[in-house]
Amino acid sequence: MKLGKTLKLATMASIAVLALAACSDTTISSPGTSTPPASPPPPPPPPPPAASTIDLIPTAGCPTGTTATTFDAVAQDGFSDVDVCVLGSDAAGGTSITTDIEIPANITIAIQGPVFIGEDNKDDAGTPATLKINEGVRFFGASAAGTATATDDYLVVTRGSKIEAVGTEANPIRFTARAALNDEETGSSLLKETTNAQWGGLVLNGFAPINACDDGTATGGTAACEKVGEGSSGRFGGSIADDNSGTLQYVIVEYAGSRLTNNDELNGIAFQGVGSGTTVDHIQVHNNLDDGIEWFGGTVSAKYVAITGAGDDSLDWTDGWTGKLQYAAVRSNIPSSGDPRGIEADNLSGDPDKTPFSDPSISNFTLVGTENNDQGVLLRRGTKGRVINGIVVGYGSGLDIDNSDNSTQTTDNYADGSLVVESILLDTANNIVDDGDTPAIKPGTNIVGRGNSLTDGFFPGTAELTVPVSTALAGDAFFDTTTYIGAFAPTETLASNWANFTLPGTLFEEVEATCPAGTTTNGELAGKTLCVISGSKAITADLRLSNGDKLIYELDGSVFVGVDLGPDPAAPLGSGVAATLTIDPGVTIVGAGNDDYLVVTRGSKIFSNGTAQNPVVFTAKGDIDGTATIDQDTKGLWGGVVLNGRAPINACEDGTATGGTVDCEKSGEGSSGLFGGATADDDSGQLFYTRVQYAGVALTNEDELNGIAFQGVGSGTEVDYVQVYNNFDDCFEWFGGTVSASHLVGLGCGDDTFDWTDGWKGSLQYAIAYTGVASATGGISSSHNGIEADSSSNAAATPISSPNVSNFTIISGGDDNALVGALIRRNMQGVLANGIILGWPEAGIDIDGTDTQANFNNGDLIIQSLFLADNGKPVQDSDGDDVTFTAANDVETALPSTMSGFAFRAGRPGIVPGASENSVDVYDVTGLGDLEATTYIGAVKDANDKWFLGWTIDQQGNLTSAN
Repeated sequence: MKLGKTLKLATMASIAVLALAACSDTTISSPGTSTPPASPPPPPPPPPPAASTIDLIPTAGCPTGTTATTFDAVAQDGFSDVDVCVLGSDAAGGTSITTDIEIPANITIAIQGPVFIGEDNKDDAGTPATLKINEGVRFFGASAAGTATATDDYLVVTRGSKIEAVGTEANPIRFTARAALNDEETGSSLLKETTNAQWGGLVLNGFAPINACDDGTATGGTAACEKVGEGSSGRFGGSIADDNSGTLQYVIVEYAGSRLTNNDELNGIAFQGVGSGTTVDHIQVHNNLDDGIEWFGGTVSAKYVAITGAGDDSLDWTDGWTGKLQYAAVRSNIPSSGDPRGIEADNLSGDPDKTPFSDPSISNFTLVGTENNDQGVLLRRGTKGRVINGIVVGYGSGLDIDNSDNSTQTTDNYADGSLVVESILLDTANNIVDDGDTPAIKPGTNIVGRGNSLTDGFFPGTAELTVPVSTALAGDAFFDTTTYIGAFAPTETLASNWANFTLPGTLFEEVEATCPAGTTTNGELAGKTLCVISGSKAITADLRLSNGDKLIYELDGSVFVGVDLGPDPAAPLGSGVAATLTIDPGVTIVGAGNDDYLVVTRGSKIFSNGTAQNPVVFTAKGDIDGTATIDQDTKGLWGGVVLNGRAPINACEDGTATGGTVDCEKSGEGSSGLFGGATADDDSGQLFYTRVQYAGVALTNEDELNGIAFQGVGSGTEVDYVQVYNNFDDCFEWFGGTVSASHLVGLGCGDDTFDWTDGWKGSLQYAIAYTGVASATGGISSSHNGIEADSSSNAAATPISSPNVSNFTIISGGDDNALVGALIRRNMQGVLANGIILGWPEAGIDIDGTDTQANFNNGDLIIQSLFLADNGKPVQDSDGDDVTFTAANDVETALPSTMSGFAFRAGRPGIVPGASENSVDVYDVTGLGDLEATTYIGAVKDANDKWFLGWTIDQQGNLTSAN
């Protein structure tokens, strides 16, 4: 949809709602003139029925300070049941958090009721606390209904406390609404273009100076001058200019702005007396009912701010704010108040000459509005400051330097130079507001009224680049020196700009999907535009693969993400380059031949962010275009996926190196580069709801690519809900490292399903294997196993492979070449527990080699709570030194299998355990690596446990159904 059409639709939508009261500060402002609709709007369509329970409890349990809670479905609003960790409660008056809390990366937390981080610590009377939030965390207001009814779920950081919210461009932190969560998790369509007011918002209170004193005898800017914030958010203000309320980096606040009363509406983010010690950059506020961001006094500064869909003002300040702002982009397309503005700037309503004056410095802003907005920039009520290098497009008017409150303070400030307005392009219906008090624009200030030449709605063209740049802030170390006006440089594009972290489609105009920068267009494939990622050179800039409904991506050769930065993050190789590959839900990536595969190098990351409804799929090009003959055992049509990390390994190419150190490195299979190091918590990104199919070519007899190879990958990497289907070699292989994985499905692979070596020390839980069978179209190993577990052929090599493995179901595919369900050898240690192994021609389990058997006998290798049935023999004695399972091991070999339910391979056992399997005592894995305790063995609890369905494919290549 083009911007013009979007703005027209937004105009129509805004006319059809009541104008809301403007709330520029805590003094009551005029609500403006309402414009009722000409006729009643049509009733909304009925909401979709609530889906099944959304389970968002992390496998590790809820973080300390939160509580596992179920929010019931709200049928009339289309909400599903939600199991989630909750911060706060429905206690009267809200909840105060008085101990430090850390929220791990990439989990979801509900905010219930007003939640106060710490207690107001004026004069050391309260208890401060810190809320640390890691990347990718998603918060949502728990109680919001799907209608416009707002709630009182919001987060307040009290004076003396801190929030440390640090996201990343590829993985920002989001504060959102339950409706958004429901849409993302179930595929419902509860959110509309105009949705807002679904929860409260984010409030930071500080001890920095303000001029709005509740005590009329107090002097502004002193400790005695304090004020009560909107939404009963507590007191703010003081005399500490450099007060520190923490960090907000790569944070998105969306669908918020509770209207608590007609005169008390929460902003997306309210900075209330916040000090300059606080760090704020890369922030988006989207579809807030009231203002996007409002500064109530204080000294806090910000860079890289995007405001989209604000109901009232996008950027608002009052009460004596003296901070700084550079690079602000505003798209005001769905205002709902009577007088929305891009910037609304006050000193103090009712007392415009109160000190300290609002005196901020603002540079490089682009404000894009609609005719339903009032002024692009309104400077009034005594504000001072520097407002320079801006672009204002589409508002009802451009610039208004306004006298109000029966005072000439604002125009006096402009006249004496304490209010500087320079280098602004105005393209509005009424560029300079002439309402009887606006001063004449000073000559030489380069305030230009002309048609804009913005590309893609925001990027400067010839008209903008010919406006001279103001140097009014030259010498201020906070501001970058620029050669352009507006929020974006002329070198930035839709594919590469500082706002790439924002919600897709909210800031930039929607255009027809085109191949992103870093790829090339090469016709069509299956009705979609084909975007080719060349393997001729590495990906050296962050790349996002999106628009899976319109675009499809091809790996042309061996594609490396980044250039190897070496084994030591403290001493990166000078030739190395870090890059991030982000893959959005529903994207398909294809490879056409043996040389087409993907490698993530050390120091770089992949974010494969599929969902249960829209997994990311890596597959063969012949599978998509129909040129390959595909049957249930087709394998080896392209390469595969390799992740290289800096975590410890024991296989050192340098014979003098010590395992687990930065000197111990190894070259990966398929010329995939070096891996290994000494960083156990190394982070290579994440694989969520991802399938890899028809891959795994044999480059040589000794060099075969796995479906996914984890080569020295660290524990900072997340792997959850991943399937490898019909790979020529192993489905999954871990070469050392510490990465953990859960909810894995391996189906039809030619060699082992789960294979590890070289000192792997991670965890694996909830794993399903159905092995392949020999066929004319696909290679098959003459000795494939369900699990093949090694440490090293050198028994002395350290670190020793010692993973923690629990809750697995290993079923032979029915091929005579299959050997052992679980082959444990070469000095393996660790835990293998709570598993089901069925139908292996040679044996269910083989503990092979004297070193491995000694590890079992001395307790370094724990094998516990297994069910072995229908195998050639339960336990294979390969070398005359058979281990002895005792009753304590509870390895059941006598009972017949009673497995049932869904089977990935026709004619093979199902994966739902029955009475025989459930008779095995469960081994308690509490405290073992990343494992969670269960009450059952095997990968699946019962017939209601369907985590493996809906995003996977079966032996025929058909998508499984979760119904």
